[in-house]
Amino acid sequence: MDGARRPLTRIVEGPQRADLLELFFDLTFIASLALTSQKMATEPTWTSMAQALIALSTLWAVWVTTTSFTDLYTPQARRIRFVILGIMFGGMLMAAALPHAFSNHGLVFGATWAAINWGRGLVLIPSLRGRREQERPLRVLLWTTVSGALWIAGGLVPEPGGRLVVWLAALAVDYVGFGLRFPIPGRPPLPQYEVAPEHLAERYQQIYILTLGELVLITVLALSRMPFSAPRITAFVIAFLTAVVLWWSYARRTGAILRDAIEASAHRSRLVQTNPYAHWLMVVAVVATAAGIERVIDDPLDRPDATLTALILGGAALFLAGRATLDHEVFGRVPTSHLIGIVVAVAITPLAPHLSGLGLSVAGSIVLLGVAVADSVWIPYRPSSPPATP
Repeated sequence: MDGARRPLTRIVEGPQRADLLELFFDLTFIASLALTSQKMATEPTWTSMAQALIALSTLWAVWVTTTSFTDLYTPQARRIRFVILGIMFGGMLMAAALPHAFSNHGLVFGATWAAINWGRGLVLIPSLRGRREQERPLRVLLWTTVSGALWIAGGLVPEPGGRLVVWLAALAVDYVGFGLRFPIPGRPPLPQYEVAPEHLAERYQQIYILTLGELVLITVLALSRMPFSAPRITAFVIAFLTAVVLWWSYARRTGAILRDAIEASAHRSRLVQTNPYAHWLMVVAVVATAAGIERVIDDPLDRPDATLTALILGGAALFLAGRATLDHEVFGRVPTSHLIGIVVAVAITPLAPHLSGLGLSVAGSIVLLGVAVADSVWIPYRPSSPPATP
């Protein structure tokens, strides 16, 4: 109980909608998306792209663990609100450190993520004393003690390549621990907590739409700082159409029925565990697309290099992979159209050096549009059978 008045855990019969504090918290992630996209666009090297991807994946872990936290513990409880606000501050600090996380701000970035995990556990463990629910935060704290030590150690490594390796190991510990529900040798697996389907589905819908908002923002800002020309206006139009297709492809099908899918799923715990990874693929794809569009609007007639090709065509393929993963979990099947779209995006790649940046963005948009149209024509809106069981 919080002050002997409010339970910490969410009541099944209580409100299931996302709290306004959670939407306020999402503002932190918007900043992270914009800074990641900017790093990809302004530092077009494979090393910088890998660094940006690691940083974004870490900040995505901040968002996912906080969403799971508010799915299990009610934001209406006072101490839970304080924890969320503390995580929000930490997320803002990590976002601010992101552009130089692999230079002089590494310790701030890594130590803040460790502090978020440890602080959350140190609040929950005494609050749940004497209750069986205490085992979950205890296990999480054990796992994050290992990953947190790696995050701090990586921040102390002066060489960017070495820091990247250590942080990859730390991120692997975080992702594996979350995906396997923080196993402990000799102990039975943690049971899946009572999911709030409406809340969880709404949170993932919200963050995906906010990610598309970052694509819109980057597109507008990129055009606003450049002299208008016919090629740039054309690139702007293609960017808008790409954003619409990315919205349509998600909102018309799987994203729209995510709540029903979670409620009806015979393997709800697996769907809850795979949801973050499917959406991670789509979020990274949208951020990469935004970075590519920014570069195309800056110089639409320039020949694309390998990194721009990866941002545009790789972003399209990554989005289709994420959508296919989510469709598999919700509908129990992988749409053939998505696999064909990925193959087409890869097949176009050797032709990229012979196109302009504008032509490349048109090609990527056509791939996404073709898959979306195929979905609307050949695939029913709702599953014809219940989601597959393991």
